[in-house]
This record gives sequence, C-alpha cells and structure tokens, in this order.
Amino acid sequence: PAREQPPVNVSTASLPTAASAAAEVDTPLGRAVAMAVNDWRKTRGAGPLATDATLQRAAAVHAADMALRDYFGHHNPEGQGPRERVLAVDKNFSGRISENVQVVDGPSYAAMSDAALAKLMVEKWAQSPQHRQNMQAAEATRSGVGVGRAGTRIIAVQVFAGN
Repeated sequence: PAREQPPVNVSTASLPTAASAAAEVDTPLGRAVAMAVNDWRKTRGAGPLATDATLQRAAAVHAADMALRDYFGHHNPEGQGPRERVLAVDKNFSGRISENVQVVDGPSYAAMSDAALAKLMVEKWAQSPQHRQNMQAAEATRSGVGVGRAGTRIIAVQVFAGN
C-alpha cells in the first residue's frame, strides 16, 4: 500500500485544516528519524536521502492529522493518500512517492530519547518487507519526516520520492 496511484475524486486541493495548523515541520524526533534512516541506508549501500520541504510538509500534516483525529494509516478518512497530500502541498510535484508510517504508544516510548526512539522506529520498519523496500530503494533520493503526538502516542511519517 505504500506506492499508490491517486484514487478517483479525492481532493488534492487542500490538506485537513486543523492538521495543517497543528503540523510541526521540523522536530528533533523527525530529524532523528531521517538520520537513522540514512544511517540504515548507508549500511545497505544506498545513498543518503536529501530533505525535501514539500515532502516534509506533507508528512508533518499527515502525522498531525492522525494524532488529532485518532486514526492510523496511509489514507486519511477523506481518502487522501501520500500522493494527494504531496500534490496538495505542490500541485506541480512529480516523481515516485512512497510512505512509511509508524505508531508507538505508552509512557516508556514517550520517555525515550529522540535518537533511541528513531532507531526503534527504523528497526520496526525494517521488519516489514514493504517498509524496508521504501527505505532502501535506490531510486528514492529525497524524503520528509513528520511527527505527531497525542498523549503517549507518537506517530512518525516518512514520505520518500525519486524520479
């Protein structure tokens, strides 16, 4: 489900308003996840991913939306998926898009350092064939990471893009 074509009649005109307002585009945990994924890629012979502002915004809004509206997945309740969110940020964006999402919940996670939590999230993604493929894809050259929080629930979204 990570590489998807836009469903018919799903809006690419805008992102959910409350999530757009609440989204934090640059967070310490988001930076730690991006660094942990790049470290993981390096051990597998893939180049580092450059941070992309469009992907960063799309990921941050999706993470905030999942935290605010208490759902989890690649599509929001209105049916927007990764591609629609990216196009809502930049209607001229082109290239392949894939996405990894991760949620952890509990006081032990909330108490972890950003670096330790990022490493754990990357390890969890690496256990899933599709998420692992997204992280190590040679054609992926840039990404954006967003983080959403609700109580002890922590959500990370990484959107990948390439040609």
